[in-house]
Amino acid sequence: MRLNLLSNVEVFPLSMTNIQITKASTEQELQGILDLQSANLRKNLTQEEMESQGFVTLEYDYDFIKAMPAGNHHIIAKDGEKVVGYVLLMDRSTNHLMKEGAGIFPIFHEIVHKGIRLGDTNYVSVGQVCVDKNYAGQGLLGRMYTAYKESYKHLYDLAMTDISHRNKRSLKAHLKSGFEVVLRFDEPDAGEPWDIVIWDWRS
Repeated sequence: MRLNLLSNVEVFPLSMTNIQITKASTEQELQGILDLQSANLRKNLTQEEMESQGFVTLEYDYDFIKAMPAGNHHIIAKDGEKVVGYVLLMDRSTNHLMKEGAGIFPIFHEIVHKGIRLGDTNYVSVGQVCVDKNYAGQGLLGRMYTAYKESYKHLYDLAMTDISHRNKRSLKAHLKSGFEVVLRFDEPDAGEPWDIVIWDWRS
């Protein structure tokens, strides 16, 4: 890890590429997250695109992604000034700000993992992940998740998120990054099954 003295954010260099993994901290970077999100929303993609590239479901606004836990930031991948990937950071201080999807947290809390109720752990929620389709297949998600864990494992016991079971590409990528499926449930609002996945940082 090295410190970018110009922007005072941590930068994680990637070998044999100009892409940097860093923490989003500027208005331009946050807007870059939203631009990439919009391009990959399920409602904006064809069925073929969803199957080949994956998709994101919830649409967040600027105020929400800006309301990060104090001192913490989302992890992004940048090619020059362009945001080409992101892993969002959420914890209980921001859960109540969600306009959609907040109903998942009571389900999260009641899951028992390794004999411990998750509501009794200090977990971080991965609000959403995305990689620009032009940068797919380069291992960016795994590299962003490595930075995510290294940045926040001292603050949280584990990371968790839920993934549409239809989003095979995303589920496969999360399992490769270290997550495991702990529960599949039917989402009444979505009318489809979702998988809850956990990455335990305690071991």
